[in-house]
Amino acid sequence: MKRNTTFNLPDDLVQHAKAYAAREGTTVTAIVRGHLERVTGYKGENVRMSDPLVDFSEGRISKETAIQALGLRDYAQLLVSLGDRDLPLPKLPAHVLEAMTDTIVGLLQQPRQEEDQ
Repeated sequence: MKRNTTFNLPDDLVQHAKAYAAREGTTVTAIVRGHLERVTGYKGENVRMSDPLVDFSEGRISKETAIQALGLRDYAQLLVSLGDRDLPLPKLPAHVLEAMTDTIVGLLQQPRQEEDQ
């Protein structure tokens, strides 16, 4: 059973979320659902994946879900499986790439501490 849920969110956040979803070829609902599944560890009983490896490659499921669904030992085996099927790694979401970039820029802008003072 699916349920409609109402969230009280700032208009600008909703607009940013819609723009992000459009750029990534997904929906705000899918983003929220995916996040809630990841943070809660929920694994839907009625969810049927056509091909967990393709679903992971296309960013529809997490690496943990793919590893479990495929019966793999770890992320390394998942990566090898992707390579064996010539499937690309999932693209990182824009907000993750931006956060990583901000971290690197921040580190590069920090003054170097002289080791031999």
